[in-house]
Amino acid sequence: MDSVTQLLLGASVAGATLGPTLGARALLIGGVVATLPDLDSLVPMGNAIDDMTYHRGATHSLLVQTAVAPLIAYGVTRVVRDARAHWRTVLATVWLCLITHSLLDSLTTYGTQLLWPLQIGPPVALSVVFIIDPLYSLMLLAGVLSFTAWRRHRPRGVAAVRLLLLVSTIYLGLGFGGHLLVRSKAEAHPAFAGKPLHVQPTPFNILMWQVLAVDEGHYVAGMTGVAGHCPITEVSRAPRLAQPPAGLDPSPSVRRLEWFSNGFYSYVNGAENINITDLRMGYHPSFIFSFRIAERNGSGWQEIEPVQLRPARPRTQLLDDLGGLLSRTWRACTS
Repeated sequence: MDSVTQLLLGASVAGATLGPTLGARALLIGGVVATLPDLDSLVPMGNAIDDMTYHRGATHSLLVQTAVAPLIAYGVTRVVRDARAHWRTVLATVWLCLITHSLLDSLTTYGTQLLWPLQIGPPVALSVVFIIDPLYSLMLLAGVLSFTAWRRHRPRGVAAVRLLLLVSTIYLGLGFGGHLLVRSKAEAHPAFAGKPLHVQPTPFNILMWQVLAVDEGHYVAGMTGVAGHCPITEVSRAPRLAQPPAGLDPSPSVRRLEWFSNGFYSYVNGAENINITDLRMGYHPSFIFSFRIAERNGSGWQEIEPVQLRPARPRTQLLDDLGGLLSRTWRACTS
């Protein structure tokens, strides 16, 4: 999830737990603690693919967060003297701010390694909410602002932030429901049935959804809505290379991307270069995470350090395309 939303979630959690004793200072504590896991994005990992696939790793691990929570809580009690008398609540709050960050991230498409360093399957990516969802963020913001406005009437502020934290969590639950409805719809559709499926909400909402399926030779993408009468529209089928071209032995970074994407990737064999694309993020035929990994060398291929490719089309055009997809899907759902 975006960093602003994570800050608001941490502030809301701390307001609900530490708010009765520390007042508005609890919001600051929670907001700061909740941003700590994303500091890993500032650490270069060696190449463009590793920068992507090692993000949401160690700092997002529930195991690591549980281990470091006492140290962070101790630091909080050193800085905020009033918190020392409530160290148990401080510890619980710090732990909750850390793990809710990771749990919220795991509800998006990107992928979160909740049990790092254990590699039990691919990163968790439940895809029930888009990485930026204004409605969810505004609910958290309303709770934080209400707490601040009623700082002189602390019980009201605490009640407000708790209520809006509950409402925002129910919203995420609705996202779960939407995911299950769309998945069942896709499983019954002939273009998607019997294939590995990836279902995710479209940007900024949980009403309109994208469906993706892959097999060894193709991927299929479509759009639909959560309502039962909404058909799956905009169905498109494109070639997919599940294995690199002959003569290319992918680096560990490239193989890690195959794992990170849970199999929803494709190699692209061009005349002069080879790319690999994460098919989960973006919309056919424009995907966000695509990397050049090899260039032609005589009659063979020379592996290169991965380079993230920019979209071939301007961002404004991509947004227009997405708007058109959503508009046509909405009309299909309401006709």
